[in-house]
Amino acid sequence: MEKIQNSFYTPLTPETEAMDIIRKWSFKEKKGDKNAREWATFKIKDFLVETADSSYTLQSQKVNDSIETMHTTHGALREAREKFAQPADLRGKKKVGILDICSGLGINAAAALEQIIDPLVEGEIEHLEMDLVEISWEVLAASLIIPSPSKTHKSVSYLVIKKAIENYLINKGLLSFQAEETEIPDNVNIRVHCEDARKIVLEIPENQVYDAVFLDPFSPTKSPELYSREFLAKVSTLLKEDGVILTYTSAAPVRYALLNAGLEIGEGPALGRSGGTMASPSLHKITKPLGSVDERMIALSDAGIPYRDPELNLSANEIIENRHLERITARGNSKIASTVKTPVYLANDLDERKMDHEKIKRRVLKHLESFSIHDLNSLKSRFLVCPQFSNCICCCGQEGPSTSRARIKEMEKRLKIVANGNFK
Repeated sequence: MEKIQNSFYTPLTPETEAMDIIRKWSFKEKKGDKNAREWATFKIKDFLVETADSSYTLQSQKVNDSIETMHTTHGALREAREKFAQPADLRGKKKVGILDICSGLGINAAAALEQIIDPLVEGEIEHLEMDLVEISWEVLAASLIIPSPSKTHKSVSYLVIKKAIENYLINKGLLSFQAEETEIPDNVNIRVHCEDARKIVLEIPENQVYDAVFLDPFSPTKSPELYSREFLAKVSTLLKEDGVILTYTSAAPVRYALLNAGLEIGEGPALGRSGGTMASPSLHKITKPLGSVDERMIALSDAGIPYRDPELNLSANEIIENRHLERITARGNSKIASTVKTPVYLANDLDERKMDHEKIKRRVLKHLESFSIHDLNSLKSRFLVCPQFSNCICCCGQEGPSTSRARIKEMEKRLKIVANGNFK
């Protein structure tokens, strides 16, 4: 695969006014103004979003009249700890490798460092390799002027990450003066990359593999280029045998892309109402399988159709539009329409207590007509979802697979049989 060459790609970044402050700070420092960082620290306060755990984040540019914050409002630091650092389970390893995609303000990296800081101090870990990938140097610089997420972070881990970022920005000529005094331990190697993550993953040497990959872009609908089937397939090759990809999103196309890359998948820790996703070559790393509803929607409906970026060079709009067209083509042909979550009702009676029971049933059966399914409890209906049951419900005689990945792949295979008219 060739390296990315696309001068028209514009990634989603925090709002322009906040980034303008960073650029002005850089300009001032390069002109010799030693007070520029203090000036920027004061100015950026107007754009900070305080989250529930008193840590701060920034919000994105407006896209289609909507904005996102870089971190959940439930708590930027809490999210970093609970959805990334803790489930990565890095304690006790002698050599650790972390790839932090869309490292942003460095909070995930700092939380991971926090998890293993005691072994580092005691000399139990021999070496830590950490690659921070962030396309915006302005976002990296923002980490130097945003208040530290917590007193704990401020003591060691966050300051180590900030020092690595400051070193990078000074080496690139974007800043001129050192303000971070913390020394990076000798057994810690932090590399900062300020480029499109799609390019970076192609350049990582084959012998460089990771215990944990933190996948933390904006949401798939805003940054689909970093959730595509092709991108995640490449990222999966960078994992150790017991390595894990962690992401906050539970989106069906992302989960399908991960399992299609040959990874076992499961639920990540929930924060608020939202659970993330864990993926690994090792089933032992998956602590909780996906729910049955999610498995069905991924396997049987157009919701599971992944984002595609064959040459890793398309814009977000192109990827979204291509997937939209693919979903339209698939509905009623190779995939069941995701409207009203139609697959959920297969081999499952509708709740007659609901006032809209008959309306939903009509819509569900209409979506199933093209597959010649006229009864939610027909043999064909049961055949499609039988893999989710421990004992056979369709006379196929097969036991239900034991993993989410295996169940999804088997249901997908059965849908092809039905769609091709080969169900007997």
